[in-house]
Amino acid sequence: MQTLPRRFLSGLGAEVSAVGAGCWTIGGPATNNGVPIGWDHVDTDAAYAGLLHAHERGVTLYDTADVYGLGQSERLLGRLLRLIDRTAVHVASKVGYFAGTARHAYQPAQMRRQLATTLDNLGTDYLDIYYLHSTDFGPDDQYLPGVVETMTELRREGLIRTVGMRAPHVFAEHWADSDHPHAAQTARFLHLFHTIRPDVITARYNLLSPLYADTDTDVFALARRHGVGVVIKQALGQGLLLKPHAGALPPFSAADHRSRDPEFHPAALELLRQRLSPIRARFGNRPADLARIALGYALHHAPDAPVLVGFRNADQIHTTLTAAGDPLTPEEFTEIRAALHPTPANRKA
Repeated sequence: MQTLPRRFLSGLGAEVSAVGAGCWTIGGPATNNGVPIGWDHVDTDAAYAGLLHAHERGVTLYDTADVYGLGQSERLLGRLLRLIDRTAVHVASKVGYFAGTARHAYQPAQMRRQLATTLDNLGTDYLDIYYLHSTDFGPDDQYLPGVVETMTELRREGLIRTVGMRAPHVFAEHWADSDHPHAAQTARFLHLFHTIRPDVITARYNLLSPLYADTDTDVFALARRHGVGVVIKQALGQGLLLKPHAGALPPFSAADHRSRDPEFHPAALELLRQRLSPIRARFGNRPADLARIALGYALHHAPDAPVLVGFRNADQIHTTLTAAGDPLTPEEFTEIRAALHPTPANRKA
C-alpha cells in the first residue's frame, strides 16, 4: 500500500504525514450554547473504520477538539490511540468554546478541567498540539494573560508539547496599518500572535482562497518568518469542492453547522458550480478527480504545511488519501490558478 509523503512541521519540530485526519466531521450533530457545531448522519462504527483506514494508510497527524460532538470525536480517536503506538502519531485538540459551569471557557481552572477531560477521552497523557480554539478572551481580553500563563504551565508539566491558535481566513500583514476592510481583524490577529507566541497555527486554504501580491506578507510568510508551523484546514471546502454538481442538498438538522452556513445555501452553491465548471471540464467530474485537484492545490501551494481532511467513513478518507499519491504537476497548478484567478498577473505562486 502506498505510503503518504511526510512534511516537517515547524514549531512542532517533527515530521508528520502530509495529509492529516481532521476529526470534526466524525463528532456527529451537536450544539454549544444553542449554536449548531456538528455534522449530521455520522455512524460511529463507520467513522471509526475511517480512523483505522487513515492509520493503515500512514496518517500520523490527527486533529480534534473538545467541542467536536461534545467529546464524541475525541472518544472515537481515543479508541484508535489505545490500539497503536501513541509515540508514532501526533495528536492535536482544542480549548476555548466550552465553558461548562465556569463564567468563561478561558478561566484557568476551566481550561485545566477541559484538558483533563480531553486527555481522558483520548486515553493519553499528553497532547502534541493544544490549540486556542476561540479568540474571545473576555471583555478587554481580561483572560488573555491567564491563558498565556496556563499554557506555559501545561507545557512545563508535560501535558502539552506545543501551543496552537487559528489564523484569519484572509490576511496580509500590512493591512493592519491601512484602511483595508480587514484592518481591524488583521491588527487583532497580529496582537494575539505576538502575545500568545504560538508554535503552530491553522489556516484555511483551498481553491477559492484569495491570492496576494508578491509584496504582501500572507499568513504562510508570517509563520515562516517566526518559525511557526502552519496546518492547512478546509482544503476540500467542507466537502463542497468534491461534489460533481451543485444540486440542492438535503435539509440539515438544527445541530448541524451547515444549517446556518451561507456557503451551503442554494445561491452560493450555484455560484460555486459556475466558478469551478472549467476545472471540472478540464480534469474530471468524479469525486476522486476533484479530490486530486483540491488537495493537490493546497499541498503544492505550501510544501511545508500538512493538510487536514475531513471524513465520515473509510471510503471518504480512502479517496482523499489516494489523491495525495497523484500530486499536481507545476503546469497543472499554474493552469488551475489561472482558471480560478485570471487577474491580476502579479500574484504569489
